[in-house]
Amino acid sequence: MQTIPLAYIVLRDLKLYAGHATYADGKVSVRDETKIAAIPKLKTGAERGKVLAVDIEGMNRGKFNASLMEFAKVPGNELWLVEPVYDDIDVLDAFIGYADKLVFPYHCVRNDSVLRNIYEVSDNCVPLLVCEHGKCFGKDILGLVRMLSGVGFHNIMVTDMDGSISDDLWNDLLAECGGLISYSPRRPIGTDVHILAEDLFPVEFS
Repeated sequence: MQTIPLAYIVLRDLKLYAGHATYADGKVSVRDETKIAAIPKLKTGAERGKVLAVDIEGMNRGKFNASLMEFAKVPGNELWLVEPVYDDIDVLDAFIGYADKLVFPYHCVRNDSVLRNIYEVSDNCVPLLVCEHGKCFGKDILGLVRMLSGVGFHNIMVTDMDGSISDDLWNDLLAECGGLISYSPRRPIGTDVHILAEDLFPVEFS
């Protein structure tokens, strides 16, 4: 199993900060902010690591945050930036910056017809399914993973924000997508996963 640290980030004075996140009513805020470049776990020395960085301003608005792009970098690490996009034009703008992979929320794209265009712009794009109550904004998670795999996406990220995805469903999702990235901040996943996103700082729910 591969693990990737996940940090909720904000831009302050042209620097990236991360901290303890609070999730409430579908929105995230961060407290006790620390410069992301100074976090010991991300100082990887000779070996380049990976980090999933969630832009909370973009995610809370559900819109592409262009002001972040030229400052979104984590020295010594491959940056997997979690950022909303509306279409393939936003994808092009996102890769102007330092992102190695763009993890984009499925529920923020214009419609399913743009997914093929997004994939064709870059195969370093990763769809993100934000799930609560066992659904992704009312849609069947397994069906979405099958559809996205059919488009060509090798990596798909599934976040279980309320711990409602059963271990049996996780197994079904893993069977559909060999590059599934699993994130479950509410409860441990009771099955072996391919890629696990782990919080750098604990997430609080209210």
